[in-house]
Parts: sequence; C-alpha cells; structure tokens
Amino acid sequence: MATTPAQDGAQWFLHTWRDYILEPVETALTVLDEEHTELAAEQAGLEEFLQRLRAVDPVERPSAPVGTRGRQSASDPVETLRDAYTDTVLAVDHYESVYDESLVENVAIEFGQDYAALFHPEANVGFSPPLKRSLVAAAEQAIDERVSLDRAVKIEQESIQEHHGSLQEIIDTLDSTVVPEWYRETFQSDVTALLRKRQDQLHSSVHRFETHEFCTYMYDDQLWTYPVLTSLARLQESVDS
Repeated sequence: MATTPAQDGAQWFLHTWRDYILEPVETALTVLDEEHTELAAEQAGLEEFLQRLRAVDPVERPSAPVGTRGRQSASDPVETLRDAYTDTVLAVDHYESVYDESLVENVAIEFGQDYAALFHPEANVGFSPPLKRSLVAAAEQAIDERVSLDRAVKIEQESIQEHHGSLQEIIDTLDSTVVPEWYRETFQSDVTALLRKRQDQLHSSVHRFETHEFCTYMYDDQLWTYPVLTSLARLQESVDS
C-alpha cells in the first residue's frame, strides 16, 4: 500500500530530526579521521627527514660576518637539509591547505626559532656537531608530539563511536519527537547515563592533553566544542518528554 503525503512528510521529518541529533558526533568522527590521516602523514614525513638528517655530516667552519651573504655550494650541508625538509615535511599532501608556511617559518614552528636561521637560504650558520645533535633531538620531539596527539585522537574516536552507537539506539526507539509516557522514565535514565559517562570522560586528561584544550583544538572549526554533549542537548531540547 502506498504511503500518504502525511506519512511521507512524517518520515521525512523523523529522518531529518535524527540527522540533526547525530550531526555533531558524525562530524566529529570525520574531523578525527582527517586528523589521524594528517598526523600519520606528518609523522612519516618527519621520520624520513630525521633519517636524512642523520646521514648529513656536520662541518666545523666559522660563521661569516653578520650581514654577509652566504656562499653555499651544492654539497653544503645546509642546502642538503633544506632539500631534505622540502622533500619530506613540506611534501605531505595537506601541507599547503593546512599550513601554507615557508620552509623557514615551518622550521621555526616545528623545531624552534633558533633553527630557522640554519635553514635560511642566505644562512651563515655552520652545521656543527652540537647543532646536529640538538636538531636531531628537536625532530625526535616533533615526531613524539605527533604520536601522542594521534593516541589522543584514537581515544576520542573510540569514545565518540561508542556514544554515537548509544545515541543511535536511543533515537531509534522513537517514532516521533514525543516520548510515550510509558517510556519516559527509561528515556530520561538512558540520556542521563550517557551524559554522565561523557562528562566523566571529559574530566579526565587525554594522554598529555587537558581535555578542554584537546577538544577546543580538535573542533576549532565547528560551532561546538563537545560533540556528544551537543547531540544530547539537541535531543533533550527537541523532544517532548
């Protein structure tokens, strides 16, 4: 039997309403997946750069007078480092869309301002053994930061996926935005339990990151900071219970 226009309209409304409730958590999962992909690429780029960095022999030579343009040959270690950084860290697919920084700017952000001069095309900084050791340590730290952030991303992914499933189960029990009287106590209990569980998670740190700081960073482009709490708030505000 064909459905009536009223039935079609009700089904469309219910489908749209469910999408509205789940949109924050589903968007969060997309954001987290993209972040994981980018972190993995950046980690791989940094690891390749580190490998090439370790293969560059340091040299002992005095710096040129301040203001003097450097004269670097093709075999100059600084040129080798610039090429290595360009071929690895700056070569990730998302670099231009996410960062779009010059090589020197990115080195300053990744490793510290002290290393930016080394990578400058007119640098007169000698690539000494101590400088190489400290640059290796800075690259290792940058890799470690990606690893730690990616672990936090995976923890958040697991939590969001779990809450997405729980939210899906709750809204699938409703065939309208009116909660039946016989189901209201169970509905409120389920929503409250989910809310408390997520709040407990938010009160704990995510590896090295304070949770609010992590969520603010991760969902900076969204209109909300806490996807699960936003979905739960939309659910509670839109139903007659």
